[in-house]
Amino acid sequence: MTLPLPDSASAWIAARAEAARYVLSEHVIRSLMAGQIAVPQIETALRSGRIIEEHRHCGRDPAYLLCAIHDRKPVHVVAAPRADDWLAVIHAYVPAPPFWRTALHRSPGDPAMSDSTTTCYFCGGAIKQVTVGNFDYRLEGRLYVIKKVPAGLCEQCGEKYVDADVGRRLNALIAEQAFTGSETVEVIDYAVAP
Repeated sequence: MTLPLPDSASAWIAARAEAARYVLSEHVIRSLMAGQIAVPQIETALRSGRIIEEHRHCGRDPAYLLCAIHDRKPVHVVAAPRADDWLAVIHAYVPAPPFWRTALHRSPGDPAMSDSTTTCYFCGGAIKQVTVGNFDYRLEGRLYVIKKVPAGLCEQCGEKYVDADVGRRLNALIAEQAFTGSETVEVIDYAVAP
């Protein structure tokens, strides 16, 4: 489903938000859990945000970067139409330097829209190589925390990337049960939470 820009796409997105016909990606859920963004901010952007960029990825319909003000603070939401006529909220964040000069303008020299492997798929931010202190990894429904993982980290949204060799080694370490300790994890049971 390809939407024209900008007026009818904005109206289509707003209508999906009003009808609660949207889904949040796991990436957005992680941002919610970290307190970096909240659903009211996302809904403000979907209902009244201005489309400031169109993001195209090979083989996919475009995603739209919307900017809005919620409680006098800017918010960015990346949303894309799904084949079932729903909206997918792919990413949500508060725009800030060094990547954003203002809420509507990227900083000069920001490589965000290049096709390079050094930019984040979700938000277009620059990826730098780091050692991640804690990396959550799920395998067959179980949560594992792996420490000191070499990874690429998006400096804008925090998405982490590991290369194929690291991914294979992580999988092998878990399969071998090469555990060095355990930690307590806070759990919310959505079905019984007040």
